Amino acid sequence: MYRKTQVLRNIPRIWNYIKYRSLPRKSTMSVKRYTPQIASMIVTKRCNLTCSFCSVGNSLNPKDWRDSEATLEKVKRIFANPLFSNCLGVDLLGGEPMLCKELIPIVTWLSERGHLVNMNTNGLRLDKHIADLKKAGMSRISISLYEDNQEYLEENLPNINKIFPVHTSIVLERKAVENEQDRILKKATFMRDAGCRSLNVMIYRPQGLNPNPNEIISDTLPAYIEFKKKMEKNLPGFCNWPAAIQTGKVKKRCPQVWQRIATTMKGHMEICCGTEDILQGPNSNLFECEDKPDVLFNHPTLVSLRKQLLDEASEPPDMCKTCNLIGDPGW
Repeated sequence: MYRKTQVLRNIPRIWNYIKYRSLPRKSTMSVKRYTPQIASMIVTKRCNLTCSFCSVGNSLNPKDWRDSEATLEKVKRIFANPLFSNCLGVDLLGGEPMLCKELIPIVTWLSERGHLVNMNTNGLRLDKHIADLKKAGMSRISISLYEDNQEYLEENLPNINKIFPVHTSIVLERKAVENEQDRILKKATFMRDAGCRSLNVMIYRPQGLNPNPNEIISDTLPAYIEFKKKMEKNLPGFCNWPAAIQTGKVKKRCPQVWQRIATTMKGHMEICCGTEDILQGPNSNLFECEDKPDVLFNHPTLVSLRKQLLDEASEPPDMCKTCNLIGDPGW
């Protein structure tokens, strides 16, 4: 995506990134020091699939979904805040982002500002809108692979990739890596042959509708080590492998509470991508703190998490112990 960076428009964002990479992380942060690099927006709470491992599965398809849906007006208000304005990357998340009625105008506006716009989707509406998304300036699209969208992808993915080559991702559970390696390899081979750019292997985290800690994959699991070698042998360079759950002494490298800022369309702030929980109490809503971004960026929950991540002598925060990103340094 870096090739699509509009350098002149992005000088403030590039400078913000340089400061983020150069200056040490602290538990209490100032927006004058640097602000997050990635903005995540939940552009809709609606979805046309129901996946047990969905990270927001407990809050999908609410009756008041219209209040939770993104509009260009709401997005402009969000990016007027210093916490969001200098984010280099923007992730459009859901629910299923393709259900958002104002998605194309939102992508166009973000792209014209110079942001790198990424969308995670199940792809079921992509064949009808891929040309419009390309024209709007979308930087990257990642399709999540499920059993429920396999038939659609087999029929439509080659044509989609001719217009705009997409990336793909899969949530890898322990039972699958132990018992279904050949099935996953076959699916991944099709994705590569259909013209996809990559497969991002996402390690299962116990969250969503039916969290199951037994499906966690550790970095010493023999089946995982074997599976990774098999995939690399058959699909060299196609798969991206994040860190698995660490065994032994944990290296706390996760930058999420410094690097990323996430909000719903109601201004509710997510803590990080490893939990469905949102910030609670005073000074926890983006729209109620528009004139005091430092206060929101230093919400007590975030400060507490940063302190534990920075303290080499302390245990990881409880919410991080089943998250593989605890060992991932980010970008």
